[in-house]
Amino acid sequence: MRRWLAGFSWFALASATAFAAESAPPIPVAAVTRVERMPLEQLPVTVRLPLEGTAVVTTPLPGVVVSVLVREGDVVKRGQPLARLQSRDAMTLGADLVAAQGAYKVAAAQAARDQQLLTEGIVPQARVQASVAARDAAAARLRELEAARAWAPASGAGAGVYELRASQEGRVVERALQPGATTEALAKAFVLTAGTKVLLEMRVPASWAGSVRRGQEVRTPEGEVARVSETGGVLDPASQTVLVRAEGEAGSLLPGMQTSATLWMPAPADVVSVPANSLQGEDGGARVYVRHGANFRAVEVVSMARDGDARRIVRGALKPGDNIATGSLDVLQAQAATEGR
Repeated sequence: MRRWLAGFSWFALASATAFAAESAPPIPVAAVTRVERMPLEQLPVTVRLPLEGTAVVTTPLPGVVVSVLVREGDVVKRGQPLARLQSRDAMTLGADLVAAQGAYKVAAAQAARDQQLLTEGIVPQARVQASVAARDAAAARLRELEAARAWAPASGAGAGVYELRASQEGRVVERALQPGATTEALAKAFVLTAGTKVLLEMRVPASWAGSVRRGQEVRTPEGEVARVSETGGVLDPASQTVLVRAEGEAGSLLPGMQTSATLWMPAPADVVSVPANSLQGEDGGARVYVRHGANFRAVEVVSMARDGDARRIVRGALKPGDNIATGSLDVLQAQAATEGR
């Protein structure tokens, strides 16, 4: 009888222990991890042309557009004709150039002759200085007209018709000319870009501006990656932001496009990464439960940013290696409320 009672007692204790274990499963935990960098998300971005590799072709002389020879998107070579314009100034340029060449020859010959006469003691030094000055002035005028002719070369398509030519190899990204339109001197005609890069202009909150450095990574929702190339130092008083620029491959980005970007910044020393399912409450007043031995202690945190889809970067009294609860948060909250009473 005693043996039977002892066996029954052991069975009852084992059953009660097993039932208690099933009714109170262990609370799952995960480790707090260190953070090297954190994202600033949803920064407004305007896509611009890059500084390097972009060239503007202007009209050297005022005139009327006779023909446009390339379209936006075309790839051109250096020196390739882009358009033809007819100009009154171009009509007189050839005659002015011939006259300047003749004037320079006469002035150069006179300066050489006066130098020889000075050596022979026939003319004074002042006369040589005057003739040399006249020669130099004629040379300057000749160079000016030669540069104008090189800048506005005759096309051979009619009197006063000159060509606009590509200043570099690249792609035509903007065309400002229309056949029959009139243009002023030094007006923008074409914009060429030699590469496939773009410039991203974004506004960074003033509180983070001091941590922005060249080379930091920038990502857009379109999947393009850029690197910070310029860090502004002037605060916009209306938005309390600073302009930051980054350069990267264009991909699907087009100049003038409005988009957003994520800028990856060095993480402050007091922030850590926790699982998203360990947070309870709103971002402004969230909490996690840190394990201490067999118990858990509530710790207030502030959510700073996302760390991928499954984790969040937070600031609070946490350190890397802490174990925090990722389940049974309602139970832990109820226990904390009971202990508080």
